[in-house]
Amino acid sequence: MKKLFVVLAILFIGILLAGCTSQPAAPAATPTPTPVPTEVLTAVPTAEPTKEVVVVVVNKTTPEVTATATPAPVPTYTITFTQDLTIVPDATAYVKVGTKVIWQNTDPYKPHTIQANDVVLGQYFGSMNPINIPYGESYSVVFDKAGSYDYTTGPFQPQMEAKIVVTA
Repeated sequence: MKKLFVVLAILFIGILLAGCTSQPAAPAATPTPTPVPTEVLTAVPTAEPTKEVVVVVVNKTTPEVTATATPAPVPTYTITFTQDLTIVPDATAYVKVGTKVIWQNTDPYKPHTIQANDVVLGQYFGSMNPINIPYGESYSVVFDKAGSYDYTTGPFQPQMEAKIVVTA
């Protein structure tokens, strides 16, 4: 405790001495002489005016404006496989022609499959073989013709008959 008291006392005395030192006075200002104005000669203006050249650039060809069609957004419909072995929103989907149907697997425990029940849907799927959709991935098809398309889900969930109904 005595050591702490001694250190604090030395610091206190050091701060007092530092505050008591005097600074040298600022040097006295010396007056600076003011310059004596001198006469400046300027050139005598001439009677000849200066000449300006104006250049006009004319673009003879104007680019033709062509309208660019903005593609209409493709409507989408998402069918989700859940971990409780269901399809959300329902096993039958009603969509308009041109809709992109997306099968999304959100089941972290197993992949899910879809398989066409007829040749027409098999053409949309690319084959009649089952399409495996691993967890976190999706498979999509744009339906461009009206009709009813049956498919089966499985095999890692109870096999379910499902349908896409496409209207004009």
